Order: sequence, then C-alpha cells, then structure tokens
Amino acid sequence: MNEVALIEFRKARGTRPWDQLSEIDRQILLEAVRQRRRREALKTRIYSELYGMRTYK
Repeated sequence: MNEVALIEFRKARGTRPWDQLSEIDRQILLEAVRQRRRREALKTRIYSELYGMRTYK
C-alpha cells in the first residue's frame, strides 16, 4: 500500500472513539495506561529477579 491509500482508508473509517473523548477523559485513560505499564514492568522485574535467583542456586 502506498501512503495515499493509507490516508484514504483512515478517512473512510470515520471518527475513532478516542476523538470523541473529552480532554479530561483522555488524561484519565492515559494515566490508567501509564499505571498499568508501570505495574507490568514491576511484575516483570520481580519475576526476573526471582527466576534469576533460582537459576544461581
């Protein structure tokens, strides 16, 4: 696909739910995503440390 086709496809799709959110709702949604990513990173780090400790015993 070329770039023009991608732009036309996006226009044909209509408005996205993100575009219909108010600014406050967007900020709330973005903060929720940030917190979820931080939790996932923390869980990954903890699991990696625990697994690493087990392999060196």
